[in-house]
Amino acid sequence: MTGHAWGEFALTLTLGSSVTLINLAIQLWAIKHMLAYVRHRDNSDLLDGNRRHEIKVLAICIGFLFLGHLLQFASWATLFLAIGEFQSASVAFYHSAVNFTSLGYGDIVMSPRWRLLGPLEAANGVLMLGLTAGVVLSVMSEFKSHQTQHVFDPPQSRAPGEQPPGQ
Repeated sequence: MTGHAWGEFALTLTLGSSVTLINLAIQLWAIKHMLAYVRHRDNSDLLDGNRRHEIKVLAICIGFLFLGHLLQFASWATLFLAIGEFQSASVAFYHSAVNFTSLGYGDIVMSPRWRLLGPLEAANGVLMLGLTAGVVLSVMSEFKSHQTQHVFDPPQSRAPGEQPPGQ
């Protein structure tokens, strides 16, 4: 590899890594707001095992996280437009979504100079989508934890030291 080729390689790696770090910040922002919502919601419906409330909370959480992914698609699309790889925002966004989700249709191919950005975006997408899956699983575990804790909580109506009926 010539010095010029190494320079282009380093630039591509730097740009891709920078957008990956920006996307991590976006994902952490989405997770932070989603967790703030989960922590500040009314837990009474969860304690009663209200599935409708669980579905509502889960849908809002997934909405926060999905918004984060849309912003991540847009960050890559912005890079593609800035380097002149695409002339249309919609094509850049589409290509970004295909790369980020690792669909790899191949209907739009980047030029040889910038093609390393494709796998960098795919790796970024795998990491961010995996993080989303982990967070959603955590929220669902929280639902189960609240239900299990409620089932095993001793009744609050007894006086201290009073034995349950039948003992």
